[in-house]
Amino acid sequence: MNKKIKKISGTIAALSTAKGMAGLAVIRVSGAQAKDIFTKVTKEQPTHMRANYSGFYSIEDQEIDKGVALFFAAPNSYTGEDVCEFSVHGSPAIIEMMLERVFSLGARQAQPGEFTKRAYLNDKLDLTQAEAVADLIESVSSKTARAAKRSLSGEFSNKVNELLGEVTKIRALVEAMLDFSDQDLDETKHPDSLTTATKETKQSFQMLIKQTRTGIRIRDGLVVTILGRPNVGKSSLFNEICGSKRAIVNSKAGTTRDIVSESITIDGFPVKILDTAGIRESEDEVEKEGIKRAIEAGDSADMVLEVFDARDWKKEANTNNNILVLNKADLLKEPLELDTNSTHLVSAKTGEGINNLLDHISAQFIEVGDDETVITARKRHMQSIKEAYDAFCIAERGITKNKELDLVAEELLQAQNSLAEVTGEFTTEDLLEAIFNSFCIGK
Repeated sequence: MNKKIKKISGTIAALSTAKGMAGLAVIRVSGAQAKDIFTKVTKEQPTHMRANYSGFYSIEDQEIDKGVALFFAAPNSYTGEDVCEFSVHGSPAIIEMMLERVFSLGARQAQPGEFTKRAYLNDKLDLTQAEAVADLIESVSSKTARAAKRSLSGEFSNKVNELLGEVTKIRALVEAMLDFSDQDLDETKHPDSLTTATKETKQSFQMLIKQTRTGIRIRDGLVVTILGRPNVGKSSLFNEICGSKRAIVNSKAGTTRDIVSESITIDGFPVKILDTAGIRESEDEVEKEGIKRAIEAGDSADMVLEVFDARDWKKEANTNNNILVLNKADLLKEPLELDTNSTHLVSAKTGEGINNLLDHISAQFIEVGDDETVITARKRHMQSIKEAYDAFCIAERGITKNKELDLVAEELLQAQNSLAEVTGEFTTEDLLEAIFNSFCIGK
């Protein structure tokens, strides 16, 4: 594990707005030459955070365009370096000429995510905040955008750092016990406060794991697979949930052969719905393959809607934690008694019960707090936090059973390092490359 890797070279530039024709385009420059580039392009001296409306000039001293130029002096910029931005008309020809001019003055093309990577390396952002920048850009709804904004503002980092502080205090106490074990000090006699502290910190770990799991769902969305026998109305339910006729509906069994998917939002949260082949015994090779894929989709899904024909359903225990959906409620002759917590009576034809089912799906996003406190998180965060938690649990057992304290201290150190990986205080170059290469160019 290495401390933050400092690897910044040269001045970079890129188009920071979307490619193609537009009313406006922004070209961003960051690095030691940004001030000189500003002066030579505009023929004016920059002032920190003051907008200049001026001409932008080529190497032949011809005016390329007129627009607004901004300069941000280090360290008071997004990247922590000197930064300038040129707002020009969004013509592809103008953009090309401006970039050629900037490159001719010593800047190079920025790599994906390089502006944000420099912000991280210059301590303007930690790694979770840097990742939240990409999450904010990629947000598909207002709720996911707000969650990403909370991560960008440091809420997730603060939770991790608070937990890291708790682990550090426990390790410091353990180290003191090791250093002064031969002295008659209360602190070296395995005080009850140590046991209490580990218990409280373990609860903090469990809470953070729940919050992180919710954050991953907010970012990545839920994958919901619809399973059931043929002709129970799976495709009709799929179409009703999606609000469109994506899946073919037919009374003939085996109509759905392959998986049909649709990405939607439910209460502002991203959800991917999968419609699958009806599960039954079949000799048809194509249908058998569809059934195999349906089962695999169910195994890998975050949530499974197991659909039955309400007329044929007999109450039985739900042993697989699937959500039971009893369809064709409109055809029932007598009402059914249901466990409303795990079973939904619906009609894909009339829409009856669909809203309650959607509410059930939406509730899976919020495990702790409410949707105004959630953040975005990534699977790598969960991996590091779980590694830290596992190490901490080993240390806790050592403390409880009065095991060798030097081994306890080593596990606590591992827990500290794993938590530090989340915010990027300790990281590897390979991890940084993988993270920032997923960004768009210009951010």
